[in-house]
Order: sequence, then structure tokens, then C-alpha cells
Amino acid sequence: MQPLVVDNSILSAVAKCDTYCYVRYALGLTTREENLAMGAGSSIHLGMKAWLDGQGVDQAVKVVSEDYERRVEEHLRLIARTRLTAEDRRFEPEWIEAIFHQYLMRNEGKWPFKVVQMMTEMPVHAPFDVDVPSGKPVTYVARLDAIVRKWESGGKWLMDHKTTKKASDWWIEKEKVSSQFTGQLWLAGQGAFDFDPEGVVLNVMEIPEPHRSDKVCPVHKVSYQECSVRHAGGTYTFVTRHAQEMVGWLYTVEKLIRRYDRLCTRAEDEGIEGIDQVQMQGRFSKECTFCDQKEWCRLGRNTSARAVEATFVQHRWNPLREG
Repeated sequence: MQPLVVDNSILSAVAKCDTYCYVRYALGLTTREENLAMGAGSSIHLGMKAWLDGQGVDQAVKVVSEDYERRVEEHLRLIARTRLTAEDRRFEPEWIEAIFHQYLMRNEGKWPFKVVQMMTEMPVHAPFDVDVPSGKPVTYVARLDAIVRKWESGGKWLMDHKTTKKASDWWIEKEKVSSQFTGQLWLAGQGAFDFDPEGVVLNVMEIPEPHRSDKVCPVHKVSYQECSVRHAGGTYTFVTRHAQEMVGWLYTVEKLIRRYDRLCTRAEDEGIEGIDQVQMQGRFSKECTFCDQKEWCRLGRNTSARAVEATFVQHRWNPLREG
């Protein structure tokens, strides 16, 4: 019997809304409007790998450029447009490449970590002991970017690269409590590594909106438009977990896995037509606000072949696939 494979993305989707999880993960459908923020983050992951592997700034930027431009072309093809809209200015390929270039130049020769092992988008997994209605064995998966050591101390940390519009206090606090990193540290406790990590360090890179003001920047003495990219900052955030917090995480994960298993069984038996018996918790938790399925839900979750084909493309998420 094939195992039920879960990761933080899947379980977070279950926690937010059964409808979203049913379509995106149980059925393997994604909306045609691919999330450009996720695409930019994925490309930057590849660029960081190239740079930390010693390929140099220019080569690392080239890696980002080639991968991200391909993603944008695919995005435009799916939405039948020839260029990005004004609302997507911060995801223009030239802007993403410029931000990544200035990040590398800022850190070249003085990055505060020593890479012990490169693991960019490499899945790490372990069996998860929980009984589910289908009787399948369960595998929990997480993806890591690197194992690092601070130059001034000996402890090893798991590293995760993150991109965001702004590394605000609110955003940092949100990431510190994320279940994603609890799962990574749980895997460490299951023997996924040959050491006990101190915690997880987030390498955060900002992708802000380009400045539009022609006023003179007091720092760089040129218009904000000219020095805009230099205002894209970043930070490092260190995440640890208390043992009792892990207990609560495990209890919650068990409940979410059972819910996901039931959704998968329905999806296997009934396909998209089974959606009429799937809950819409997002309407109560306000998770619909930024959901890419919200228009489909607003119009009644239409399951006709024509509506499904116009809204979704097949893109099954496989947590165990590398890269």
C-alpha cells in the first residue's frame, strides 16, 4: 500500500480550508494564475545554491535570471497575457535579478555562516505513527536549504531561505511560530540527521515594491527611483522550539492527517464532483482573502468540465520530489 505523504504545505492547507486542500492537494489542481511570489522565491533558492556552491555572483544571478524568466513566461501563457500588470511590478524579472544581485554583493566575502551541507529543496522524511481511516502508512516530509554553522560558534543550524515583501516585526513573529519549522525539528528528533540542530535560521530576503518617488534619498543622494533596489533589505531570524510545544504540534498534526486522508479518499472515489460535500472553513476564518481559488468558490464551485478546464491545470504536488 502506497503511503500517505504529507508536509507542512498540505497540513496548513487542511487547517485553513478543506475546499482549498481538496482541490490543490487531494486532486492535484492549481489555478492558472501561478503565484509569482512563490516563483520568485523558488528561483532565488536556486541562485543561493549556486552562490553558496562557489559559482560566483554573476553565475548565481544568471541561474536566477534563466529560471525566473521561464516561470514568468509560463505564467503569462497560462493567463493569456503578453506582459505583467502594473500590480506585479515587483515581480518583473529585471527587478528580481537586481535585488538578488545587490544581496549577493552586500554579502560577498562576509556571509555570517559556514555551510556544512547544501540541501537546497532536498526532501527529508520519516514515518509518522498515526492511524488513518484508509489504513495507509504515513510519511512526513520537510524540505531544507542547508545545514550551517555560525562562524563564531560550533552549533549546527538548519537553514531556510525566505523571501517577503517586507521583513516587518509582524512577519518575523509570524514565521517564528510557523509549524513548518516545528516539523523540521521533529524530523531531527526522528534521526533524520546525524546531529541535534540548535534550531532553524531563516535567511530572509526582501522583495519590495520599486520606489516611484523622484525625491532625493538622504542616504544615497540620488532619487529614490535610482537607488530603489538598495533599499531592499534582509535579516536573519533564529527559531527554536520548547519540548512541550512539540507535544501540541504532534497532537494537531495527527488530527490534520486524518482529515487529509478522508479528503484524499473522497477525491479518489468522486473526483471534482465530490466538492459539494467538502467544507468551506475559509469563509469563517477569512482565509479566502488571499486564496487563488476564491473566485471559483464565489461562483459556486462549478464542477463542469468547461469551468474546471478554464480555472485549473493539473499540477500534483509531490513533497518527496527533489528540487
